[in-house]
Amino acid sequence: MNTKIYTDMEGFRSIKKDWERLEQQDSDVTYYSTFHFNYSWWLTFGENRGNKLFIICCYRDNKLTGIAPLMIKHIDKKVTKLDALCFMGRGDYLTFLLDKKDPNVLKTLKALFTAIEDHSDQWDRVELTHLAEDTSLLYYLFRHDKYNAGVDYLTSCPQLDLGQYSTFEEFKQIGLYPRARKSVEKFQREVSYQFKVIISSDNDRLYDRISHIHKLEKDFLRLQKNRLDRKSIFDDKLNEEFLKRIFHDNEQLVTFLLEDEEGEIIIYRTCYLYKDTIHGWNTGYSPRYAHYHSLSDVLMIEMIQYMYEHQFGRRIDFGAGSYPWKFKWTRQFIVNYSFTQLNMSSKRMKKYRFFQKMKRALETFRGERYAR
Repeated sequence: MNTKIYTDMEGFRSIKKDWERLEQQDSDVTYYSTFHFNYSWWLTFGENRGNKLFIICCYRDNKLTGIAPLMIKHIDKKVTKLDALCFMGRGDYLTFLLDKKDPNVLKTLKALFTAIEDHSDQWDRVELTHLAEDTSLLYYLFRHDKYNAGVDYLTSCPQLDLGQYSTFEEFKQIGLYPRARKSVEKFQREVSYQFKVIISSDNDRLYDRISHIHKLEKDFLRLQKNRLDRKSIFDDKLNEEFLKRIFHDNEQLVTFLLEDEEGEIIIYRTCYLYKDTIHGWNTGYSPRYAHYHSLSDVLMIEMIQYMYEHQFGRRIDFGAGSYPWKFKWTRQFIVNYSFTQLNMSSKRMKKYRFFQKMKRALETFRGERYAR
């Protein structure tokens, strides 16, 4: 086996075909590790933020068997500066792409990590986040004497597997919590609405419509609910540039929404549909309907019914975070981990660790002083 590191756009584009081949056959890969998602992200946030491409590829008999989609992120602290080797892009699940048809998956992973170690002069620490349980990458880190201690719990991602119910009617009887059922019945009596499913490639106006609603919701929460911390992802210009790239001609991006009689959006939920899983991504509602506390329940039930009737995916992933509302719909979840490795030979890391120790000592001293 041999490895090659791509650090420019030409190299990035040259592995597109192989990347897409691996993402289809590797069951660990979600939409967040696809070529389309990462390439769109890099075009927007890459070199504009001082990042450097660091895509490691492993080859066996001239065939690409593994990709570590990484970058070097420059972190500028007040006291010191650090270069972190981390995943490109962002998402609820991130991983290395592996040729699962190759019997030497662990050897591929070893080669990828050897390449990381061989280039330790370029990074001060390794930060790999959102590593899902039961994946080859996490298993490799857990079983390795050197890397095991660097693995920590990060978060949980609740999921609703609709396959455990044979029909929508069975789901309503067994899987639907009582309050949701009552909420839907009340809303349907009082509001005349239409449920729609829109693939972003079918509607060029979709982005503008949902971004408008999300900004209205933000303003409503800030002014009426005193939620001064509330922001909209559509306010940031770079983020907007990235989202427009994702929305353009993308059959894997789907939006479920309710419209009122005037054709205005009541509430929407935009998701990624990939490998039979609907990944929840963003939601927003119109302030005109804010007095209905059941909006999200109504939309969720309409979504689920549509999924059963049209065989449109079989699993809903609610994303990272163990929030109570998610567990009203499911008791299932995926545990995510993070991995950190410090470069102990790095002068900048030694300086950083020294100041961290000084900071902790000062905090301890202040705590003891106030306790007297």
